[in-house]
Amino acid sequence: MREWGRILIRSFGIANWFYGLSGAYFLVAGLRFHHFGPNPYEAKAYYFYESINALFIFAILLTGYWLILIRRRGVVLSNYIFSMEILFFVLSSWVPLYFAMSSNPRAASLGMSLAATGGIGNMGTSLQFLTGYPLIALIALNLARRHMDRNVYQDSDQVALRFGAGFHQVRCSTLLTCADSWHEYGFTIQADT
Repeated sequence: MREWGRILIRSFGIANWFYGLSGAYFLVAGLRFHHFGPNPYEAKAYYFYESINALFIFAILLTGYWLILIRRRGVVLSNYIFSMEILFFVLSSWVPLYFAMSSNPRAASLGMSLAATGGIGNMGTSLQFLTGYPLIALIALNLARRHMDRNVYQDSDQVALRFGAGFHQVRCSTLLTCADSWHEYGFTIQADT
């Protein structure tokens, strides 16, 4: 992998830690909020938002660690986490509005409770959405991941097969498929250096 790819992936790992730690601070600061309004479901809605944000913050810190180490799983998990955050942001904006406009009084009360606690309940991820970080990270990390995947494929597709005293070059998708197909014929497999 080229140096710019390593720097990009590590910088997003550091940014994940920044957003995760600042989100954890805001989340803990928001837990001191105990003044619920007249809607009956406000406490449950607030703790629902807080628990979802806590899961997102934990996942962001975990992927940040993997991105700093330049692990492919960090990029893959970041795709899932940031996509889920964007989906949660959209749903947490539209679902309370839909319920609040309902003619059913229980659904309207639930919608008002979700809307009333949405701001303070989503403090863990609010800084990310104010800066547009999930969308920026999705685009940049997927560009770096493509480059990472190309390099991994190019590094592993040349395998030298030793047959007697000579070497024979073959192209395999992975070293394991070469080993499976050629080991039964008595070939020994070495990585080509």
